[in-house]
Amino acid sequence: MNVYPLNATQEDMLRESNMETMENGFQVTAYFEVPSNRLSADEMAAACQKFFDTNHYAHVHLVRQEDGQLMISESTDMPNNVWRYQMKHSEWEARQSEFARPFKLLEEPGVRLNVIQTEHHTILCISYCHIFFDGFSMKLVCSDISNIINGIPIEDQDDIAAVWNREEIASYESDTYQRAKQTVCEKFKGHKYTDICRQTDNPWGQTLYACYLLDYDRMKHIRLNAGALTEEQQHTMMTTICVAAYAMALGQMAGTTDVVFMTTNHGRMDKRLRGNVLGCFLKSLSLRINVNSELTVAELISQTRTALFGTMRTLIYPWLHQMKDLQVPPEDQVGTEMNVSGAGIYEYADIHGIDYPVFHIEMPESEEHLFLVVQIREEGLTFNVEGSEALYTQEQLDTMARLSAEYTLRLIGDQRKKLKDIRIKE
Repeated sequence: MNVYPLNATQEDMLRESNMETMENGFQVTAYFEVPSNRLSADEMAAACQKFFDTNHYAHVHLVRQEDGQLMISESTDMPNNVWRYQMKHSEWEARQSEFARPFKLLEEPGVRLNVIQTEHHTILCISYCHIFFDGFSMKLVCSDISNIINGIPIEDQDDIAAVWNREEIASYESDTYQRAKQTVCEKFKGHKYTDICRQTDNPWGQTLYACYLLDYDRMKHIRLNAGALTEEQQHTMMTTICVAAYAMALGQMAGTTDVVFMTTNHGRMDKRLRGNVLGCFLKSLSLRINVNSELTVAELISQTRTALFGTMRTLIYPWLHQMKDLQVPPEDQVGTEMNVSGAGIYEYADIHGIDYPVFHIEMPESEEHLFLVVQIREEGLTFNVEGSEALYTQEQLDTMARLSAEYTLRLIGDQRKKLKDIRIKE
């Protein structure tokens, strides 16, 4: 049995668990549906079970040691089997949120596969616990199950997650860690995360969503100008611009020019970490960006690029350590966040030559603070915002999505313009 300690990101997520029931709400749930005349529920369930039987990391869970310490185990001694359901499609639509239930970390593995049979469809509903799995994991699960159905062999992974966790923890004694700690603490000491939420002692509420599409028809000039760049370079360029645009939108709505928020890096720089590797490699990064109206567009973009790459060099100093060393109280540790999801993370399942898109199911209630994800899709960029009803209004989230998208468009224009000249009315 391979047992190893949690890394700092996992420890931070674990703090949000119900320590009596060991339930944790950091989960991601999504589904895709295939016409049953193309794939039966029995065939889908068999493919899912083969995935479980082949990939030992699909059995990952927590174990409590004799001294009370919680560790990660990859032991297949805890079985993982496919859940089967049969119901009418209307019942499935009504019950979707039930499948987004929290994980019991000591009692079940960190990934669930549910096969639902309706009148005309075979549905695969995937849930995974974010403590163990990152945003690439959904892609891996879909890809592996697709390969099994399509007759392509799949392979078990090595214990890469264990290696990364042990290497991270060992790095805490290094000089590199101390330099990263000094850099981060100097930059963020005395600063809170910028937010636009209502003040409340109870952040729980219904999850609100907003989405704004910036279609490629409005961005033709961008793609033409970027013709000399590779696809990867275009995505990197767009990531920097989207982050800068979010900083402008957040600063405008919060009424400040010194904006602090979070983003994440999936840490997949190692050549071993391809799309066929399960595991949690999320790293939370804090960014501090000045959006003073007298800055030029070029200055904002340059500053944002420096912030992104500069913070990546401090990945060895985890966010949880930052909070402790800066003596930030728990109530101030909640950060607004934005991420850019590239086309490489686009989630779909290829079943006999046809791509079936994956649809996410969110928990009906949430205490989530402002969270924006920019997704690079075939039709353009989608700016997806969500947050708790107890903290935000629908109008606020709609405005954040729209401003972030429109600033993205304007930041690719004349780089000599000042930010005050491209400001958008709320």
